[in-house]
Amino acid sequence: MNNRILHTEDLTVGYRLKKVVKPLISNINVALYGGEMVCLLGQNGVGKSTMIRTLLHLQPALSGKVYLHEKPFSQYTGLDMAKHVSLVLTDPIQTGNFTVRELVALGRSPYTSWTGQLSPLDWDKVQWAIDSTRINYIEDKRLYELSDGQLQKALIARAIAQDGQLIILDEPTAHLDMNNRVEIMRLLKELTSTTGKAILVATHELQLTLQLADQLWLTNFNEPLVSGTPEDLALSGQLKATYYHEGFEFDIKTGRAELPIQGQQPVRLLGHGEWYYWTANALRRNGYYIADESTIVIKQTEQNSWVVSTTAQHTTCTSVGALLSVLKG
Repeated sequence: MNNRILHTEDLTVGYRLKKVVKPLISNINVALYGGEMVCLLGQNGVGKSTMIRTLLHLQPALSGKVYLHEKPFSQYTGLDMAKHVSLVLTDPIQTGNFTVRELVALGRSPYTSWTGQLSPLDWDKVQWAIDSTRINYIEDKRLYELSDGQLQKALIARAIAQDGQLIILDEPTAHLDMNNRVEIMRLLKELTSTTGKAILVATHELQLTLQLADQLWLTNFNEPLVSGTPEDLALSGQLKATYYHEGFEFDIKTGRAELPIQGQQPVRLLGHGEWYYWTANALRRNGYYIADESTIVIKQTEQNSWVVSTTAQHTTCTSVGALLSVLKG
């Protein structure tokens, strides 16, 4: 309880449109603890961003309460909130002529006087944030010179410089390439350990969250929010239910969609490691499925080639493309 940063009591989030009340997620009872990374997952339109805005008191709750350090959010001033909670959004930055260091320094705004002058302590916090996110090599660059991944790290550094105990991020990896998505998510996980802060991330990065998150908050249409460790939610079937789609099967183990393939034909595949995986991937994509018994047997050789055996012939193939050509005749 001592390191509980935020918690909710019977919170319901949604919209009031004139006299019509539209709840999106109801009866939310969750908590965020220091040193913990929590990922908020769910399909588009389920209410993740609405929940974040409500947690931050940027949008009124339909019912229930949000507490920050055991005190209702409604009792905090805007300035007090800024000293406790940092927010990273995907909105465009309008200060493109700023340097990275100047952007990070904006995180100290809640602590400066009306003059806006930063103290030596403030600059120490700025440097600490830059060091923590390992963006020293770009700290003097203008924002318009940055890649999307570099800009996202700079925004996270600004949130760290703000030095609240809670950082909330809404889709921080949106529009980033694979390498930057991995790097950003790893950085956030590392920051919970090195700073002791609580970090809440609304994201679609299922594969990465299964490896990195301490807790998941799962949202689904017309369902209550479910929380727990990734492993417990996978074993209970909650993860699969969250990503259910009638058009395909979602493989929780791999975090990928298994698309239905018409006219499947059985193939027996003998092999191991990444060669087996990618051969199986090619076979599934071309209308075959892996079976224990089949008149078609594909065997990986020690020379990393394949022997395709049918009732009529044995053919050695040195590439997956050649293997598929043999199967198609």
